[in-house]
Amino acid sequence: QMYMENNVEIEPKIAGLLCSAIISDTLLFRSPTCTESDKKAALTLADIAGIQVEKYASSMFAAGSNLKGKTDGEIFYQDFKKFTLGKVSFGVGQISSLNANELEELKDRMPSYMKKARKEHGVDMMFFMLTNILTESTVLLCEGQGAKQLVVGAFRAEEEEGTAEDHIVSLPGVVSRKKQLIPGIMLAVQE
Repeated sequence: QMYMENNVEIEPKIAGLLCSAIISDTLLFRSPTCTESDKKAALTLADIAGIQVEKYASSMFAAGSNLKGKTDGEIFYQDFKKFTLGKVSFGVGQISSLNANELEELKDRMPSYMKKARKEHGVDMMFFMLTNILTESTVLLCEGQGAKQLVVGAFRAEEEEGTAEDHIVSLPGVVSRKKQLIPGIMLAVQE
C-alpha cells in the first residue's frame, strides 16, 4: 500500500519478498488473520515478481518445515511464545506443514521434549501445534496437569475414541495461534 500511495514502482525482488511474507503470515490465505487486502496485495505482488502463488507457496512451506537434521529443541522453539494469565502460565509452539507424514512423526517425537521444556520454563502447561496447512487443522500436543482437559473444554473438542493418547487433541479449522488457540485457552483459564 505504501508503495502505491507514493507512486513508487516495486522491484520484482522486493515484490517477491513482500509476497512471501504475506503467504507465510496468512498460510496462503487460509488463516483467519487473512484479510481481502492481504490477498489482493499478495496477488498483485506475485504478478510483479512473476510468481505462481500456489506452486511458490508449496515450495516455500516445504522448505520452512523441512525438519531433517533439526533437533527437538530447534523444532519446538522455531515458533514459540509464552503467555501468562493470572496465576496460570503456559507456552505454545507451532509448526505448519504441507507434509502430513512429517507432522505425524512429531506426534511421537515431541511429547518428551515438551516435558523438559515445561520444567525449564517453569510454566503450568505446554502446547505444541502441529498445523496441517492443506487440511486447515491442528493436532495439539498437550503437556501439564489439566492441559488436555482445558483445551477439550475450550474448543468443545471430541476426545478421540479408542486412543490411549492422553496428550493429543484434534482441532479441525484451527490454524492460528494468535486468533484461535490463545483466545480459546485464555477464556477457558478465566472460567
